[in-house]
Amino acid sequence: MRHYIYISLLFICIATSAQVNVRTQIQAVDSTFLPKLTGDFFYESKLYLGEQYYNKDWMTGDILLSTGAMVYDKSLKYNGLFDELIWLNETNFGKFKIDKPFVREFWLKNKPYSTVHFKQINLNEPGTVHRQDIFAELRVEGNLSLFIQRKISINRAEFRYVNNVLCQYDVITATPRYYIKLPSNQYLMLTKLRRRAFLKLFPEKKKRIAKIIRTNDLDVSEESDFVKLIELMNNDKTL
Repeated sequence: MRHYIYISLLFICIATSAQVNVRTQIQAVDSTFLPKLTGDFFYESKLYLGEQYYNKDWMTGDILLSTGAMVYDKSLKYNGLFDELIWLNETNFGKFKIDKPFVREFWLKNKPYSTVHFKQINLNEPGTVHRQDIFAELRVEGNLSLFIQRKISINRAEFRYVNNVLCQYDVITATPRYYIKLPSNQYLMLTKLRRRAFLKLFPEKKKRIAKIIRTNDLDVSEESDFVKLIELMNNDKTL
């Protein structure tokens, strides 16, 4: 009987804290927002241990819509767990998940002279006909372009008592993915930054790339050095 009660309370805990989306026209909430922009109310689940956002605090940002129109100076967060752009309506402090098809690019203003630039890219999985559209941070643009998906993943589950109620929490961690866009518009992907794995992506050029790594004393496992490597490869006339 006691086990039955615990299970019932667990279901209640999950049901009352689940993430909920309610369809709405954002224009009805904020008349200053572009009229063609739509989205959902966004209610945050409290049953996560870890940070589900790329930027924990709200940041001022600009959005380039699929129509070509720009929206400026909105309070934004990028949710890496759901791959969604969240907007805070400062009039009523409501949170909205902006429809992904309407967002082409967005910029988060990290510092007065620094911005983080995200673009929506399409990844067609081999052997499938389904489109996979994701937001990814653009770090390098050139002959080789580097995109980083700021992905947040569920690692494991933990059970904790909250006010004598047993609740299940999902432990979430950052699991970035690195996409290199070739001139042919094909994407190469790395889930972890490792020198050997990266060189395998370019078998015919690996000797030259290895020399660039040695000459510049780069640690490919470090994201900053990896970004620098892509930039150096773009500037190398022999590649």
